[in-house]
Amino acid sequence: MRMKVGLVFGALLLNITGCKTLDSVQNSLGGSSPTTEQVQAAYSRAEASYKEAQQAMYLANVESLIDYDSERIQKAQKEWKELEENFSDLKSKPFEALDSASFFSSQTVSGEIIELSQEVLALVAGAQAAKQLILSVLEPVRSHFAVLDKFATEEHFSTRYRKLSERHNKFKAMLVNGKQLEVEAMLPEYTALLTALEISAVELHYLGEIVAQLRAIAASPKAEVLPSVTMDANNTSDYAKQYIHSNVRNYEQIEAKVKQAQLQLQRIEHLYQEHLVRKQALANNQVEEQLLILESQLLALTEKAGLGDLRHLTFAEQLAAVKEKL
Repeated sequence: MRMKVGLVFGALLLNITGCKTLDSVQNSLGGSSPTTEQVQAAYSRAEASYKEAQQAMYLANVESLIDYDSERIQKAQKEWKELEENFSDLKSKPFEALDSASFFSSQTVSGEIIELSQEVLALVAGAQAAKQLILSVLEPVRSHFAVLDKFATEEHFSTRYRKLSERHNKFKAMLVNGKQLEVEAMLPEYTALLTALEISAVELHYLGEIVAQLRAIAASPKAEVLPSVTMDANNTSDYAKQYIHSNVRNYEQIEAKVKQAQLQLQRIEHLYQEHLVRKQALANNQVEEQLLILESQLLALTEKAGLGDLRHLTFAEQLAAVKEKL
């Protein structure tokens, strides 16, 4: 089988257009013509190196290495383009594997392909190492940005987000250049800024609308008519805010606290509507009608509780009786 491969490769070398033969191939073998086996071996080594570089470039793309070390990957892309062209030429003329790469070079064509392949491999390996370092050192930072993006922070706090994002990119560049200790020394202050921005983003997301409604209530007659209820709503909102500041990623509990604040707003609306109804009843001398409606509602409640008709008692006494029965 080996002899057959040699014969086929030799035939290819002898029959390529241009009358290129082994007699014309001169290289570093002391000026003598290489054998078919030597040329074939050189071509095979070049092909194997090319495929290794090809796989490295594929991995660089899959792992998005350019996002971590753009300088090395851009250089690798440039080297890869040259390597592709060189190997394409060699593939069409495999008998030139041991020819000089150029008039001014002592390197063979296959040797140049192997060298370019090794450069690509080294650049990609360097970028992979940089990525691992960045992921290791900046892992807490990445988790912050994941939260910030979840809450559309770039849209609502564009200036703060932009400055922190630029600094993040600066840290990545410093790590690529081997300045790990310097980056680690600056991380505590930087993560504190990220946490503050995260708190602002979460607070706006969960409490933004509630705070806006409370401001509108404060500027309306509702605050005058229901001062204590309005204060309750403000206190509930403030408590939710304080909870966010201390537990910014405990979303389930944050939602529960925010729900309480929302219920307080509904309470204000319902009580104010009751106030308007009673105010209108007084204006129309319909107080008795309103009292009888409330009395009938309490009667249904006392009878259902098994207390019978307690309408001879005050509303407060009737409710106290129901409470004691329950």
